[in-house]
Amino acid sequence: MYKLFVLSAILIVTLFSTAAKADRCDISGIWNHSSKPAKLLVDLSNAEISVYSHENNEKAIGLIVLKNLKLGSTSSSWNAQMYSAAEDSFVDVQIKSKRCNQLMVSFNGEEVLGLFR
Repeated sequence: MYKLFVLSAILIVTLFSTAAKADRCDISGIWNHSSKPAKLLVDLSNAEISVYSHENNEKAIGLIVLKNLKLGSTSSSWNAQMYSAAEDSFVDVQIKSKRCNQLMVSFNGEEVLGLFR
């Protein structure tokens, strides 16, 4: 009976930790731009997203697109700053993940950038 109790407890703890980890997305790595022939690199160690490759503009490679990337209020959201030509400065943006294979960057509630794997 004691062995059954211990095995049940281990199983429950394992299931809950797996479920908790499943809610978090590792967004680091290479992402495809949704509307341009470009790839962006999400670098969590430097808290930034930069242009990894761009078929139409090689000069853009290495350009930092988002900076000060930080985990948001949920495990699938982040906050960052993105340069806005209209504002001529960096503006606060929100990033949300859908099923860990799509990122949506929004400014004032409007999607301004989409990325997918």
